[in-house]
Amino acid sequence: MGGTHHSGTADIAAPHHTPVHPARSGRVISAGWSEVSGWHVGIEHTGVGQYSYQTFYAHFLEEPRVSKGDIVSATVGGGTVLGYVSRTGNANMSGPHVHFSITRIDKATGERELLSIPGLTMGSWATGGEHIPGIYRGLTPIPLEPARDFDVRVTESGGLGMYETTRRSGSGYVGTIPEGAVVTVSENDRGQYLVRHEGRTGWVAHSGTRPAGSDATGVQTTPHYSTVNVRRSPGGPVIGVVPGGRLLTSFGTNASGKWNRVQWHCTSETNRSGLTADRARETGGCPGLDTPQVVKYGWVSTGVSYPTSSFRARTRLDGVRAYGDIVDDESRPDTDVRLGSLDIRTEVTVTASRNGWYRIDYGGTRGWIRGWHTAGRQ
Repeated sequence: MGGTHHSGTADIAAPHHTPVHPARSGRVISAGWSEVSGWHVGIEHTGVGQYSYQTFYAHFLEEPRVSKGDIVSATVGGGTVLGYVSRTGNANMSGPHVHFSITRIDKATGERELLSIPGLTMGSWATGGEHIPGIYRGLTPIPLEPARDFDVRVTESGGLGMYETTRRSGSGYVGTIPEGAVVTVSENDRGQYLVRHEGRTGWVAHSGTRPAGSDATGVQTTPHYSTVNVRRSPGGPVIGVVPGGRLLTSFGTNASGKWNRVQWHCTSETNRSGLTADRARETGGCPGLDTPQVVKYGWVSTGVSYPTSSFRARTRLDGVRAYGDIVDDESRPDTDVRLGSLDIRTEVTVTASRNGWYRIDYGGTRGWIRGWHTAGRQ
């Protein structure tokens, strides 16, 4: 996984929908949306002596679970849930993570200083639980649990290949993990997971898995409708529309099974007609209609949508190579036939996966790309 450099901050990698807790107890001073940070929370912490402190958490899945003025607590391994891990805002090119920073404020002068985080260098990626702020003068540390591993479920049809190294060379093949198996991730490196299965340890492509507790899947809106309504809650107010036949990522259904919770692209065209920017924020529509495109979450009736194995993904690198499709008893990548390369942020439709590869449709062409080069359904 890679990230841009931000002085004095960390991007903390964690599975999609992991709860985010505050690093210290304090008072919420900001909670909302911005184009860069996505859904975010800022917290003020009382300091002893000349300084006070603020921490900042960004790229949440949805609207924060706390509001400005709320008092939040930090406890061993938990505390108040601020929100859930995702990659909203300017984070679509990387995996799910929390952008974290800590700022020190001089009480007398108001001077602000973005502090370096112990154990991290500028622009570091960390694994959730390993690096949270250490000891700062006047800010009392809290005991922290050691980093915890997390589980993923193999979604690869026919099973997912496991390799000795991240290079995934043929000679380093360890074995295949069957579809549906749940394995524990102990390390991650640029879109690949180190896992253990039946006494063997090896690396697998994250694109062939999803968090074990996640209901993420693909749904498609009914093609013969010109548009389908997106609602703020099951049966609630309409906040936008999506075209018929559109592929969406679903994060499960409600208790009745009659509504899919989906991710959709909110624009001035797809936002509910007639909403002003302020009113859109209130109803859960686009946070700002001057924003070209915002990833939002809403509900679509199962009466106008149905499950599908296909889903949307975007490339997170420049020059992602696309290869041909060998069609025999089962489609597979033909690495002898290069179809070209895709620019960063190219949106593709994933129609199948095979051992960490995605079969994609784009611009009227069908081919294969390496799934770990995309920001896919996770």
